[in-house]
Amino acid sequence: MTIFFYGPNTYELKHQVQQMVDAYVKKAGSDFGLERVDGSTVKPHELSSILQASPFLANSRLVIVDGLALNKAISEKLAKLMEGVPATTVAVFVDWEVDQRTSVFKQLSRADKVVKFEPLSGSKLVVWARAEIEKIGGSAEPAAVRELVDVVGEDQWRLGGEINKLVNYDTNVTVKTVRALVASSVEQSIFDLVEAMTAGRTAEALAGFRTLIEQRQSEIYILTMVQWQLRNLLLAKSAPAQMSPQEMAKAAGMSPYVAGKMVAAQGRMSEKALQLAFAGAADCEFNIKSGRLKAEVAVEQLIYSVATSAAVR
Repeated sequence: MTIFFYGPNTYELKHQVQQMVDAYVKKAGSDFGLERVDGSTVKPHELSSILQASPFLANSRLVIVDGLALNKAISEKLAKLMEGVPATTVAVFVDWEVDQRTSVFKQLSRADKVVKFEPLSGSKLVVWARAEIEKIGGSAEPAAVRELVDVVGEDQWRLGGEINKLVNYDTNVTVKTVRALVASSVEQSIFDLVEAMTAGRTAEALAGFRTLIEQRQSEIYILTMVQWQLRNLLLAKSAPAQMSPQEMAKAAGMSPYVAGKMVAAQGRMSEKALQLAFAGAADCEFNIKSGRLKAEVAVEQLIYSVATSAAVR
């Protein structure tokens, strides 16, 4: 049997692979038939030998091949290699960064089972977080789970770590414990910064920027994230009134979770003001890269300019 797991949700993908490994070892009674292969560097003849090998000291084999889509040398022979997998072997091909236009992807897509792992967002992420809390013996107020997702964002790796920390502290997760123990992610901090900017809360926006700088966040990264959020706000502002967050997310290439936040936030500034803010961010980037202004000064000036303009609208 051949299986192809791919997609950007590395958390779900890696956990699914680990579940398969655990189930195989439990059923087989050992890991003698388990083999992991670096698909990005393996040579065609090596992969052929691995996939077609007979079980040794085991009744079956589980072969996991990571990153095969990065291996250009394998593309011409991949279809034949997959066809040659014996009945005693389950071959799992795992890729998260994969160009769907390549022949390797097209051939892997012919596997007996194909699963794409998409990022979770919105209500699905909240449901997942609640299930993770309960899985390790905890319970949570509905508001606490929403607070946790709002603070951390869509990073399931970080969410998983924060959930473990919260449940170890107190099995009953509350809004109070989330606020006390979970620090806002950088992305959430920048979202809050942009929210303060576009609402005209100049002092709050500047304070948010200073906090990020004190945390040694790159000014260029902060600027890039500000540009991205201004761009999303502008898209939400210019979208047809009847367009849902889900439809906008698909059209604009953002998650439904982010789209929902943008739709809720876009009313604070006019479309013209958002266009000027976005243009100002582009000018800020030019001034930094041309050496006209130091990055910290340029970004701080941008934040001040947008926030003060929003305050007098």
